[in-house]
Amino acid sequence: MRDGSHADVTVRAVTPDALLPALAALYGLPEVDVAWMAESCTAGWVALDAHGEFVAAVGARPSPQHGAELLGGAFPGPAQVPAALAVARAAQADVGRVYVFADGTLFPPVDLLAAGWREIGSYRRLEGRVPYRHVPTPDGVTLHVLADVPDVSVRLEALGAYEDRVGHHAVAAEAARDGAGGFDSHLSAIALDGQGRGVGICRVALDGALGRLDSPGVHPDWRHTGVRSALLNAVNARLRHQGITRISVDSWGDTPAELAHDLALGLGVVDETPILAPL
Repeated sequence: MRDGSHADVTVRAVTPDALLPALAALYGLPEVDVAWMAESCTAGWVALDAHGEFVAAVGARPSPQHGAELLGGAFPGPAQVPAALAVARAAQADVGRVYVFADGTLFPPVDLLAAGWREIGSYRRLEGRVPYRHVPTPDGVTLHVLADVPDVSVRLEALGAYEDRVGHHAVAAEAARDGAGGFDSHLSAIALDGQGRGVGICRVALDGALGRLDSPGVHPDWRHTGVRSALLNAVNARLRHQGITRISVDSWGDTPAELAHDLALGLGVVDETPILAPL
């Protein structure tokens, strides 16, 4: 175990399972509800103050093309800034490239930026009326109701379209099952190429009178086409058929052009968290 220090904060490397009590306290949840966080991490670090009390805890969750996301953060209080910086630096020293969702509660964005970190992406939630636009499906692609494409390998191909985007992680097999993430496979859409491979996906669920969806994922080879717009259109059409008039869209790592597209549909950003990484 390698130790480090920053001011009155001492950082210790720990196994991911040892993070569980601190993660539960950070998020104010029972340990059973945050166990998935510890289980998804490959390394962990805790920061202790001069009295031996936890002031921060983070775990490294691998992200295919962006190193690792740091789950967790630092507890509010006078030690939050030095503790957040200390565990982040320890993680970077041990695993290399790291990034954090700096929402201002567990990781302070202003202080990270002042310490030389930079914004490499964002989480955004957009809301608005269900858009109506007729969007043709590009040649070479067909759109299907996700429930009509039960092949797990094809679904995983489509879900893998997110993996190069910052904020996303390697897709686990359970993500391809019906109902994963609370999404409705009868409302969700999947795009297949001429060989039957999954090249795009847009998953949606009903949340009362609101349609909740993730921004579509599209394979890099098809991002220059209208597949993303066509997936959104297909999902929105099904929501309108259900009588849903408003949607909420979650996105991680979308490009400025994709954001501009969604804003042009009449959606507005209601929540935004910068994704920061050290230089």
